[in-house]
Amino acid sequence: MCPRIIGPPWMVRSPMPEPDPFPSDGLLHTNAWCGEEANGPIAPGSIGWASRHDLSRPRQFMAPKQIDLSNWRDPRVGWGVILPDRDDLPAAKRSTAADAPESIQKLIAHRGSAPVFRYRSDLDDGRIRRYAADGQPLDIQLRGARGIGPTSVPYYLLIVGSPSQIPWKMQYRLQLDAFVGRLDLDPPGLERYVDCLIGGWPNNTVPRTPVIWATDHGHPDITHLMRKGIAEKLSKRFDTDTDFQMTGGFLVDENASHSALAFALAQRNPAFVMTSSHGATFPLNNPNAMRAQLGLMVDNNKTLMDLPKVSAAWKVAGGIWYAHACCSAGADGVSAFQRLVGAGSSLAETLKSIANVGACSAPLPQILLGRSNPARAFIGHVEPTFDWTLRDPITGQLTTAHIVESLYDQLHLKTRPPIGLALNRYFDAVAGTLLDYADAIDEIDAQIPGSPERARRNKLVALDRLAMVILGDPTVSL
Repeated sequence: MCPRIIGPPWMVRSPMPEPDPFPSDGLLHTNAWCGEEANGPIAPGSIGWASRHDLSRPRQFMAPKQIDLSNWRDPRVGWGVILPDRDDLPAAKRSTAADAPESIQKLIAHRGSAPVFRYRSDLDDGRIRRYAADGQPLDIQLRGARGIGPTSVPYYLLIVGSPSQIPWKMQYRLQLDAFVGRLDLDPPGLERYVDCLIGGWPNNTVPRTPVIWATDHGHPDITHLMRKGIAEKLSKRFDTDTDFQMTGGFLVDENASHSALAFALAQRNPAFVMTSSHGATFPLNNPNAMRAQLGLMVDNNKTLMDLPKVSAAWKVAGGIWYAHACCSAGADGVSAFQRLVGAGSSLAETLKSIANVGACSAPLPQILLGRSNPARAFIGHVEPTFDWTLRDPITGQLTTAHIVESLYDQLHLKTRPPIGLALNRYFDAVAGTLLDYADAIDEIDAQIPGSPERARRNKLVALDRLAMVILGDPTVSL
C-alpha cells in the first residue's frame, strides 16, 4: 500500500542539468501517483504479454493532395458523430440521432445533417456501423472511402458518450484512421459546450500568453523526464517566437505549485495551458474516492490539486489544456499494462486499483468542458506514461519531439488548424511504433534473438501513446 501525500515543500531551485543516464534501477517509472511515484519491475512472464497479436497494424494516413484536411466542411473530408447502438431503438431511427441529447441533435442539424454512426461491441476490428434510412445496417471499414458519402467515414469523428458506453479502446482504434474527439458531459454541460461550439466561442482570448507548468521531483522520478523532454522544449519554442509572451508563463521549481498555477491562469488568461506532473491514482483501496480526484495534478510540494480553486482561476472561454499526467483524461476497467509489471510492486497495485475505478472520464476535463465558459478541448491520458515512452531505453535519447511538434508547430500554426489535424503528427509517430512492433512479432515467429524484448518495448510505447485522447470536438482550433 502506498503512503498518503505528506510533507512540506522541499524543492530548491537549481539549474537544470543535461538528461541523466537512463535509470539503472531496473524499474519501470510512471507518472501515476499513489502517494509516491508508482513504479515496478518488468514481470518475468511479460514476454507472453509482448507477443500477443492484439495491436492494429499501422495506418497509411494520407489524403489526396487536392483535399484540404483542415476544411472539415468539405464533403470529401467531413464530420460525423458516433453514438452507442441500441437494440431497443427501431432500426429506422438508428440512422438518425433521435436518441441523442437535444444539444447533439441541434449540432448535427447545424452541420448539415451530418452522418451518424453507431458503436457495437460485436463488430470486427476496424469497422463501424451505419444505418440506412430504411433501417438496413451497413458495417463500414474505417480504411475505406472517406467523406460523408453513404458508405464513407468522415475524417473528423465526435464520440458522444461515456467510456462505459463507447470504450476508450474504440477511441484508440479510431485515432489511427481519423481525427477523433469525445464529449462525455451531463445534459446541461453538453448544451453549454455545443452552444459555444456553434457560436464560435464569443469573447475568446488570443493565444499569445501560454502557461506551461512542470513539476520535477528529480532523477529518476519520471517528472524530471517530462520537464526536460516536453515542458522545457515547448517553452523554448514559445520563448523564441515573437508572437508569444512567455515572461512569467513558465512555472517550474518553487513555481510548480498549485497556488502559482492558479495565479498564472488568472493573470495571464492563457488560451493554451500545458502541465506535466504525476496524476492522482489514490487512495488505492477506495474506488469512489479515487474516481473523485482521478488524474488531478500533484505539484512539487507533493500536494493534490484543489480542483475548484484551480479550474475557477482559468476564466478563459475557448482555451485548450494539455495535461501530461496519469489518468488526466480518465481510467479504463482494465489496464493494458497489468500483465507487464511485476506483482506486488507499487505500480502493479496502482494499475489494479485504477481498473477497479472502472471506465470513466476524469473530473478536470469534465468541469472545464461543461462549465458556462467552456474550454474548447482537453488533451490527456487514460493510462500512465512510462519512462520508456519519453526516452529510448537503449540509447537514452529523448523521444518526445512528436508531442512538442504537435502542440507548437501544428496546433499554434498561424492558420490555426483543427485540433484533430494538429495532433496528426503525434499519431503518425504511433503508427511507426506499431510497424516496429509488427516487425518484432514477425521476428519472434522466426525465432530471431532479441525479438521478444524488442516486441515488449515497442508494444509498451505504442499502447502508452495510443492512450492520449482528445476530449472535445476534433474540429475546434485555437
